[in-house]
Amino acid sequence: MEAWIQRIFLIAALSPLSLLAQTPSAPLITPDITREQIDEDVLDSENWLLGVRGGVLSIEDFGSSGLLAAQLSYQINESFYLSAEYAMAKAGRTSFEDLSGAAPLLTDSEREWRYYGAHIGYTLLPGEVFFGRDYAMNSGLSLFVGGGNVDFAGDNVFALHFGSQFRLYTTDWLAVELTFSDYVFETTILARNKTTHNLALALGVALYF
Repeated sequence: MEAWIQRIFLIAALSPLSLLAQTPSAPLITPDITREQIDEDVLDSENWLLGVRGGVLSIEDFGSSGLLAAQLSYQINESFYLSAEYAMAKAGRTSFEDLSGAAPLLTDSEREWRYYGAHIGYTLLPGEVFFGRDYAMNSGLSLFVGGGNVDFAGDNVFALHFGSQFRLYTTDWLAVELTFSDYVFETTILARNKTTHNLALALGVALYF
C-alpha cells in the first residue's frame, strides 16, 4: 500500500516538469533598430590658443566702460592651461565729479586703464551643447586665478585677477568664449586707501595654432 502511495506522489511531482519539457521554446526577438552614423569633430592637437574679446568693465567709482582684451594661452593638458593677458579700458567720471561740478580728478591720460598679467585655469566641466536633436558642439567651463599689474590714475599697482570662462568650439580650430572676471586692486584716488572690485563681462573668439 505504501509503495502505491509513493508512486502516486512521484507521478504528481513529475507531471509539471514533463509538461514544461514538451512546451516549445519562445522565438528569439531581434529588435529592429536602425544604427545612425555619427561624425564627431576631433579638436586639433595644437596647444597654443590666441583669443581676442570685447565687453564691459565696471571700474569701481568710475562707472562702466568698454573693454578690449587679448589672451595667449598654452594648454598644458586636457584640464590645465596657462594664459597671459593684456586688457584696456577708459574710466568715466565719478559721481562726485558729476554732482559737485568740481575740477576733474583725473586727466584724460590718467583715465586710461591698462592690465597685463597671467593666470592658470582649470577646465571644470567639459561637455557638449546641443542645438536641436541632430547637432552638438564641444564645450568647456573653466575657472582661473592669477595676477598682474594695473596702470590707472598715475599708479601702477598689483591686481588679483580671477573668474570663469565658457568656451564653445565651433570648429576643430575656432572657439567662442564668454568670460566673467574680477580685477581686485587697491587705489588711493579718493584720498583714502581702498580695495576695489572691477567686474568685467566679455565675449570673444579664440584661434588654435
